[in-house]
Amino acid sequence: MSLDASARRRYARQLLLGEIGEAGQRRLLAARFRRGGDSDTGAYAVAAEYLERAGCSRDDAGVAIRVPRSRDVMRFAGSPELREPAALVMGAFAAVEQIKEVLGITVTREFPPDLVLSSDP
Repeated sequence: MSLDASARRRYARQLLLGEIGEAGQRRLLAARFRRGGDSDTGAYAVAAEYLERAGCSRDDAGVAIRVPRSRDVMRFAGSPELREPAALVMGAFAAVEQIKEVLGITVTREFPPDLVLSSDP
C-alpha cells in the first residue's frame, strides 16, 4: 500500500525521519490502540492525541497502551498543583513508547519510578 498525496502532505515530517519513512508510516496508519482499564484519564488523553497525530487509530480491539494509573501520576507530580503537567509528561512518554513499539525501533522502557516533579527552584 502506497501513501496518497494527502497522507504524504499530512505526514511529511515523519516521512523524512529515517526511523519512520514510508514503511513506518504505513505501520503507524495500520496501528490500533485502546485505553487500558485503570489508566489515568489525563495521561491517556495526551497519549491518544499524540498517537492519533502520528496516524494511529482508537479502536476497542486495538492494543491497550501502557498509560500510568492516577496514583502514579500523582506520585510523579509530587503535589496537587503539578498533577496536570505530570499527566502531560507521562502521557507523552506513553505515546512515544507505543510509537517505538509499533515501529520496532528499540526496546520500550517504563517511566522512571524514582522521578518526581518539583516546584522548588
